[in-house]
Amino acid sequence: MTALPLSFGNSTKADQKDGRLPVLFDNLLTAPPGPYSIIIESKIWVIWLESSDKKITELMAQASRATQNKKYTEALNYYTEVIQHNPNYAEGWNKRALVNYLTGNYDKSLSDINRTLTLEPRHFGAISGQGLIYSAQKKWVLAKKSFESALLIHPNMQGPRLNLKILNRQNFEEEI
Repeated sequence: MTALPLSFGNSTKADQKDGRLPVLFDNLLTAPPGPYSIIIESKIWVIWLESSDKKITELMAQASRATQNKKYTEALNYYTEVIQHNPNYAEGWNKRALVNYLTGNYDKSLSDINRTLTLEPRHFGAISGQGLIYSAQKKWVLAKKSFESALLIHPNMQGPRLNLKILNRQNFEEEI
């Protein structure tokens, strides 16, 4: 199978209950492809990452640096500390899911994604990540369902759209 692009996406004052999100999600549904859609997506990510808790902000920054430097054990420790400090901070769960995915811990990643989606059911990044995991596990039907679900929330998201094309082409080739 062709490798699927990584797109999980890419703090407790503004979270999944932030009052700015409903309008942004409504706009995301109707935005044409291009810059406007990208700006809306970026604003959503900024809100998901915001925190009035300085400890969360610092831990998330440290975890992000560790992830960028491929120090995954260190990143997991920071994200776990974020989650322990505030278990209702969805982005802590989502980012830990990403690191678990990067290290091949798919079951742990799916567990963190499920928690992310319990807290923020519209988390298109987590849903797309779920599809990547199902693809890696060769669970094609679940992968397609995840990518389609992400596109219902964010119709212009390129990762899930490309991944669906790859999966549809692969399924067609397997049927021949």
